[in-house]
Amino acid sequence: MLKFQVHSPGKVILHGEHAVVYQRPALAAVVGLGTTLKFRQQAGSHVASFQLEALNCTLEIQLAEFNAFLADFRSKYPADSNAKLLEAVRAEVAQQLERSVGSNPKQHTQRAFVSIYYLLAGAVLSSPIDPQMTLQTGFQVQVDSGLNVGAGLGSSASFGAALATTFLILAGHFDRESYLQDENQALISTSAFESERVNHGNPSGLDNTVCTYGGMLRYVKGQGFQSLKIQKPLSILLVDSRVSRSTADIVAKVRHLAEGFPQLIEAIWQACEELVTAAVPLYESFGNAQDDSAKFEKLERLFQINNDLLKAIGVSHPKLEQIFTIAFKRGFFSKLTGAGAGGYVIVLLPENYEQNEVYWKLKEELESAGFGVHVTTAGGEGLRVSSLDD
Repeated sequence: MLKFQVHSPGKVILHGEHAVVYQRPALAAVVGLGTTLKFRQQAGSHVASFQLEALNCTLEIQLAEFNAFLADFRSKYPADSNAKLLEAVRAEVAQQLERSVGSNPKQHTQRAFVSIYYLLAGAVLSSPIDPQMTLQTGFQVQVDSGLNVGAGLGSSASFGAALATTFLILAGHFDRESYLQDENQALISTSAFESERVNHGNPSGLDNTVCTYGGMLRYVKGQGFQSLKIQKPLSILLVDSRVSRSTADIVAKVRHLAEGFPQLIEAIWQACEELVTAAVPLYESFGNAQDDSAKFEKLERLFQINNDLLKAIGVSHPKLEQIFTIAFKRGFFSKLTGAGAGGYVIVLLPENYEQNEVYWKLKEELESAGFGVHVTTAGGEGLRVSSLDD
């Protein structure tokens, strides 16, 4: 019986959030927090069970119903009809949730189930092994996440990439030995993007790309990405404001602002692009031990400038401002990450920060103020598949 686990990291946007929606470059990096998915086939079972710890729920798909759905879809549409498939999945999931959960399931639960059903159906319908493939053996999927939902760390993309990898392996697109080949990583990222469409409507494609490939990326919507050749991951403090928000709502508000003041907001996007251009060589050379202190000071200033640009488009929040003030008072530079209006703040940490007494005072003060604090890195490994021993 097939069993394995997938670890898919979350991400932070270092520079260029919001501007990336308007075809400006963004820099993003994976973080040391992420989603862990454990997959186990179960002989004799005819149910696909999904335990989602972050949402505190279990979802089930009866294989007979799923195979009937596939048969009905194949009779009506070609296998690559993604728009039609998503439409059909939404209708099917709504019926199933009403029967099993009740008529008013939580929005996060409904979106998660649509993502699961959509990615699973898409992987099976496009199986290179058998164009008429069905699922005959049940399985259990357990998903644990160190990423808060809706907080700007790419939780939905991390979840989508882990699911996509699992279902693509199950449907025979590739195996545990070949998933890192270029064409297979591209397939994982594309499938995770489809999951992002469920959650965000019109995503930039940044989150699924960086969660899949890892490291640090320069990304332009519609033009793909370039991996930065960084010397080593960057040490950061992620501070959770504990304020949740909707990325789609905030993006819509910024778009409304851009429509009202087009030239002014365009100037801000131009400044964001210049900032990314200035940041790339600093990130790529930082860590080679040649004048790192001067480079670090420049990165700190870029953090401050970037944060002020984001404040100018109205995506800060009183809780974020409190974090910025605490950090600045202790001599640390910080910025919001992602959509803003809540979510996380990144605090840039110097080398040997653990030997710095002021760092420990910063951490203590942030925790005393009620914020979640996670020491991690930006720029590590991307998605990985490994064996499951138990």
